[in-house]
Amino acid sequence: MNDKVKSVVIVGGTHGNELTGIHLVQSWKKNQREKDFSDFSVDYLIANTEARTANKRYLEHDLNRCFKKIDLENPSLNSLEQTRAKEINQLLGPKGAAKTDFILDLHTSTANMQINIVLTRIDPFHLQLAAYLKQQLDNVVITSEIELMDDHHFLESIATRGIVIEVGAIPQGALEYPCFEKTQSAIEVALDFVSYYNHSNNDQVTLPDALDEALDLMSYHSKIVFPVDDSGEICAVVHPDLIGKAYPQIKNGDVLFKGFDGKDILYQGETTHLAFINEAAYYDQKIAMCCCRPARFSLETCLRVD
Repeated sequence: MNDKVKSVVIVGGTHGNELTGIHLVQSWKKNQREKDFSDFSVDYLIANTEARTANKRYLEHDLNRCFKKIDLENPSLNSLEQTRAKEINQLLGPKGAAKTDFILDLHTSTANMQINIVLTRIDPFHLQLAAYLKQQLDNVVITSEIELMDDHHFLESIATRGIVIEVGAIPQGALEYPCFEKTQSAIEVALDFVSYYNHSNNDQVTLPDALDEALDLMSYHSKIVFPVDDSGEICAVVHPDLIGKAYPQIKNGDVLFKGFDGKDILYQGETTHLAFINEAAYYDQKIAMCCCRPARFSLETCLRVD
């Protein structure tokens, strides 16, 4: 018998200038969409209200980097976002023994990420959920952060089950209906899956249409920073050939940046795929893009099969 999902929280505004999640949460709350689901509760949270008011990603620290268990338990970490993380942990958690069973954290990107479902756990629930989202929706890409850290720093990691839904491209501080619609569809499909899961008698969920035997995803492994000059200032831009691309493959010798002098700067390294290309939110760290590699997991064993 699987462990039923009894409580779901939909979170918007973890980053205050990503308006889609904020307005979607407000819309669902106003229209009492939680009544559409009878076998589990649905609640809502606007995570970083201060950053939302300022229309900024964050004010002192990125809230979605504040949820490592060791950080939540450290009283000396007391910036605005670090304090807010502790408040959210008490409200939805505490992490490790959370009262919330499943968290959906809503995000957007200025990069072309399509409908990106981010996993921080590999188990029957999350693999089948991701596979179901890919089956039911167009242009869904599953990415995995499980290789990056054991105790994850994302808000959704408070609960034993959780995903990030990240749709892009869309500018910071802006609303566009296609992005709103895609995010809402992903929520609806995810919650439909929860209903199927709750009515199944084991970890292999009974769904209207059978899932594929394996799930293909992209697993993050590193980041690429912008070139800088002797004073530490960015001196090149992401190459025009990469702007707007979704998860392109890049190999040694391909164009990567274009210097302010107009000269191409070539990629040097192993063949990989790129994500978060020219993401505006990462400029403060001079991160130009992230690197990921394809991986395949068996839905039956939860082991890699690639």
